[in-house]
Amino acid sequence: MKVTLLGTGTPILNINRFGMSTLVEAGGQKLVFDAGRGVAMRLHQAKVPLRDITAIFVTHLHSDHITGLPDLYATAPLGSGARRMPLEVWGPQGIADVARGVEIMFTANNQIRMAEEFLMPAATKMTTHEVPSDGGTVYEKAGVKVTAFLVDHGHAKAYGYRVDFGGHAVVLSGDTIYSPNLIKHAKEVHLLVQCVAIGSRRLEAAAPEIVQPRYHHLANPEVAGRILNEARPRQAVFSHISLYSSSDIPRPGNDELRSRVRAVYDGPFVIGEDLMSFLVTRTGVTAEPYTAARRQQEPE
Repeated sequence: MKVTLLGTGTPILNINRFGMSTLVEAGGQKLVFDAGRGVAMRLHQAKVPLRDITAIFVTHLHSDHITGLPDLYATAPLGSGARRMPLEVWGPQGIADVARGVEIMFTANNQIRMAEEFLMPAATKMTTHEVPSDGGTVYEKAGVKVTAFLVDHGHAKAYGYRVDFGGHAVVLSGDTIYSPNLIKHAKEVHLLVQCVAIGSRRLEAAAPEIVQPRYHHLANPEVAGRILNEARPRQAVFSHISLYSSSDIPRPGNDELRSRVRAVYDGPFVIGEDLMSFLVTRTGVTAEPYTAARRQQEPE
């Protein structure tokens, strides 16, 4: 299995951290989990043709997890080797409305491109699958199984996902605070992709009203460390990294995030970056950062 962090950011604009999205490749399939801002560009940088995406799984319907979906839908059917079939999307209740809205948004575009014979009619459709209310197995194909499970993200109906293939397992926490369901599904998995939120100690002391309400929806460093400590994955990586600040107190750095997690967790973890990838094999989990050398090899 190969896991690539396509976007590690949040709704806040950050040129270095695009919107939340993770690619899991297994059994010849390419599964995208969440489709935040810039997902199509990150897939291009990772040299993954948009037409090759097998399925998309949405954790919940906050904007930063779906704003890249229209780009995937509209761009994949164009160019040589274009997508010729509907885009398959799984998500919580309401995902069908999202899909229909995207189709309506591109009605005129699709009519024009089909008239110009640049677009196959089937590629203008999105086929949606609503995740059962309590989760469960939502996808099985060629030995790849995807299981959805409820997590705790405040008012949002939110899911995490577990991908199993060939005796290996990867869990994507989705947006959540501490959730027993997450611990259950992530116990001793090969790789856990975990959300985290952090305001500096100085900000927490000076302006708790900024950070504490957010910690009711997303795991702070101490809660994230507790999750890792109880789940004990072979490797963990932080994504959907929420960094809080104020006009006079800057965002915290990686050193503070690392030290606060390390205070409650002694196992392996890394702070994710866009296009960082992980190879999951019998011998373990190998991380590959996005280096300058890889950047030079990007397609035009």
